[in-house]
Amino acid sequence: MTPDPVNPWRVEIVEHGRSGSVVYHEMGGQAAFHWELSGGNGIASLWVGAADDWSIRAPWAAGRRAEILQRVAQEVVRRRAPGCRALIEARPGFIDLR
Repeated sequence: MTPDPVNPWRVEIVEHGRSGSVVYHEMGGQAAFHWELSGGNGIASLWVGAADDWSIRAPWAAGRRAEILQRVAQEVVRRRAPGCRALIEARPGFIDLR
């Protein structure tokens, strides 16, 4: 990944039909999250993993989980679901787009 002094992180959205992955990239590492389309009032859900697992899944981002999930949520809404809102359910480890 080429360093970008203005925006040192990026979000990649990969689609595979009705699901895919969202990959958060930084100079220190990356974290991949599964997403799939929802029904009812929801548009999509991202599984980001439980808070207890964060230090194992992304040790390079220890202590920054909330910041990174907020970035991911904002970027996914901006690029794929304008007009929606993201509900970050930190304990169970989901981001729901509604």
